[in-house]
Amino acid sequence: MRKAKELYGKMMDFKIYAFITLAVTGFIYLGAVLPVEGKTEKMTEIMMTGNIVFIGIAALFFFLSRKYYEELQQSEEGLQLLEERLDQR
Repeated sequence: MRKAKELYGKMMDFKIYAFITLAVTGFIYLGAVLPVEGKTEKMTEIMMTGNIVFIGIAALFFFLSRKYYEELQQSEEGLQLLEERLDQR
């Protein structure tokens, strides 16, 4: 059961990391598209490139979260833990 709890914790952590990273991309995107005095085209390109990188990182975090979820589903203890967590909601 200890391993299942570790996997569940990692799954939730990576999901939270992904959502936080997506929130950051929203702010970076707003900074890139809103007109601000003194902002150069180079700064806009850097922000858009950073935005793409952060979206890729978020996708990686979602992928890792899904991987841990599938590992949990393959074990008996993992299935029990997932059912318990769903019942608590």
